[in-house]
Amino acid sequence: MLFFLFPVNLWAQAQQATVILDGALVYQDADFDAPVITTLKIGSVFNISTNKKGPFYKIRLKPGHLGWISDTDIKPGIIKIPKPEQVKLSEAKEEKKKRPFFATRYRGPVLQMTNFTEDTLREERTDSLLFYGVKFNGFNTLFSGEIYTDANILFHFGAPSYYEDYTKKAADGFIFMTDFTFQTVIPQGKNFIYYYGFGPMFKYSHFNIDVPSNGETLSYSADDMTLGAVIDLGIGARLGGMSLRTNAKYYWERTKYFAFGLNLGWDF
Repeated sequence: MLFFLFPVNLWAQAQQATVILDGALVYQDADFDAPVITTLKIGSVFNISTNKKGPFYKIRLKPGHLGWISDTDIKPGIIKIPKPEQVKLSEAKEEKKKRPFFATRYRGPVLQMTNFTEDTLREERTDSLLFYGVKFNGFNTLFSGEIYTDANILFHFGAPSYYEDYTKKAADGFIFMTDFTFQTVIPQGKNFIYYYGFGPMFKYSHFNIDVPSNGETLSYSADDMTLGAVIDLGIGARLGGMSLRTNAKYYWERTKYFAFGLNLGWDF
């Protein structure tokens, strides 16, 4: 049978070779119309002939089993073939490198010093509170399409100091804030931007307060939930695969107050 016979000059000296196409076809004869014997996985190593018959190498699949493979599907030598996921990861990294700063998405931790103000204890009271949280910004973050957005999820653990100042008793609790803005970005060079935006905000606070009354201490919980709006203005710089952003915000809910934030983000 031709399947087991081949010219001696084709197999004068075998060489190792690597399959470079997943699902590479092995034919019974050196002809693309010949029956297909099997298919091979990318990265597999086999012995092939040193010479070719047309565009085909003779290939030894295993002792006593030979076939023909196209020279476009196999390459002499042992070659390290990247795994498909490694290729995709490499392509994704290259794509990120090509993106301009304003077109790259980022997420990461944010610190925000807030001049927190609320109408409580018969008047508006203010305290500077540090909030911790996470920021997401860029195109295709919360909405698909070419819409640049900025979203923040923020927490402060504890109660403003004016409760203790008023009641002379320690208070505790937490504040949760989140805001979302539609951004206008103004590129200033390859790695620097200005931006500003406007959008909704939400706040929920819960405080446990002890109030002295007629020689006794009354404990009660103060809960507040509000919707409002926020305006922000900031600058950002790209540092390799990271971004550093700082911004100022103006919150407008039952009361009005300012905040200043700092964010370090990683592209994704």
